[in-house]
Amino acid sequence: MASKQPYTYSDTADEAVRATCDDASICKRFATSKGYWTDLYAQYFVRQVGERKAPEINRGYYGRVKGVNLLLDAFLEKTQCDCQDENIMPKKFFEVDFPTIVARKIHHIK
Repeated sequence: MASKQPYTYSDTADEAVRATCDDASICKRFATSKGYWTDLYAQYFVRQVGERKAPEINRGYYGRVKGVNLLLDAFLEKTQCDCQDENIMPKKFFEVDFPTIVARKIHHIK
């Protein structure tokens, strides 16, 4: 019977996936700078607004943000949960992302 090898994380193997995080952050920063929605913290994670994005991209990100917020609000209302929300300070926070991205977010927060 073959023994299982322990899982090893390859940082370079996921570089393309991690790059989408940066691209998404830049797009969200641009959309918030144009008033599609308010995000008081985007400016701290992406300093410059960057190049102009097509309205379809801005609307797509707006739709995603609005949809997630609607689902979260419905979940909080339905469960009456002591959960994280825009106006509620969380008791615990779990970040699930690549280690290098989490480290960068921690750096910006500090």
